[in-house]
Amino acid sequence: MTDETESRPTADPLPDEAVDELIATGRPRVGCVAPDIDPGLDVASWINVSRFVEATGDENPLFTDVQYGAGSAHHTMLAPPTFVLAVRMPDSHGGLALEGHRLVETGWSLSLTWNDTIRLADPLTGRAEVADLTRGHDGSGRALARVTTAVQYWRHGVPLAHGTCRVELAPVGPHPPERAVHHYEPDEVDRMVRELDGEEPPRGGRPRFWGDTPIGETGPTLLKGPLSLAELMVWVFAEGRPVRAGNLHHERLAGFPGRRSVNPVTGWPAWDRAEAWLDSATAPSEGLPAPAARGGLLYSLAGQYVTHWMGDDAFLRRLDVDILRPLLYGDALRLSGTVVDRYTVTDEAAHRYHAVTLRVTGDNQLGETVLSATSTVFLPDRGKPVALPVTGGLSFETTGEPLCRRSTKP
Repeated sequence: MTDETESRPTADPLPDEAVDELIATGRPRVGCVAPDIDPGLDVASWINVSRFVEATGDENPLFTDVQYGAGSAHHTMLAPPTFVLAVRMPDSHGGLALEGHRLVETGWSLSLTWNDTIRLADPLTGRAEVADLTRGHDGSGRALARVTTAVQYWRHGVPLAHGTCRVELAPVGPHPPERAVHHYEPDEVDRMVRELDGEEPPRGGRPRFWGDTPIGETGPTLLKGPLSLAELMVWVFAEGRPVRAGNLHHERLAGFPGRRSVNPVTGWPAWDRAEAWLDSATAPSEGLPAPAARGGLLYSLAGQYVTHWMGDDAFLRRLDVDILRPLLYGDALRLSGTVVDRYTVTDEAAHRYHAVTLRVTGDNQLGETVLSATSTVFLPDRGKPVALPVTGGLSFETTGEPLCRRSTKP
């Protein structure tokens, strides 16, 4: 290993009063359409889905092969459930995007729930609103702002999915950690190559039956990375948001003082702070040792692990992902999963579902946990396929207790 960790001084953190003032200024935007989220894609076309799965390295033929999809239980090619992020990426900074500030993104989590699959050529729409803006503290006691965005997705005007995203914004600490880009020694390279060569393919058309899936069952390991500039750039296009340059970018930034800043390297006064996630020269100004994967990409990789594990005949009902530390340029990500719960539920149309909770963890090459995810998957059982769409809320059959009251998190 050649990684080194050191510290270097930066600007003093903002006092609590300054954070409070920012929150008070931005709070009137709660309940309004998120001002800093551009509309994305509006159809699950073959080219749009293909670009999305290419950005995540997803080789599942259900999402890549029209003929394979036609022969599946769905009778059509599907888009990954996380494709909705290309319709609207719900990671708003809320009213803070409209105010000049020195806060940087330090926390990110997203929870989405789906009612149905996304089929090839489905027309899709989305709406993201600022749901909440509150004050909190990080582990070192620094004040931070928490922005919660609520998002809804529709197909043909019918609800398809919904969820919430929480972004935490805090001052850059006085001594932020600095880590060198990881250099892989020959033994590490050999081990990773063997992992990739021996990686299990997606489960595909072999049904994973609920009755044969016990609590404690572990899934295969899925290796991603090392994260490269190509992957970071491809994800920008996979998100489906407009990519502006020149005078168009300059004009757009004029309305978002929270993102506009002076470039710390060139001194140009109209620099988009979000570019620091892609630019090694400016990443430290946003508290990053190096360019890093955006939250949507990591969320989609966690979703990919689940869909690989569950097979074509199952349905991803819900996915919650917490990002615990950035996945930096050059980092690898090992995803693994364990079944931690197993139960049956019914929806408002009296459809019965055989559900499992699959917990997914993503660790980098240093053994540090990058993301923690919890997914609810509806599995078929022998003679009992998954009936879609899911209608309304879910209740446990044994007690009638609403599913939202049962927690599978430790």
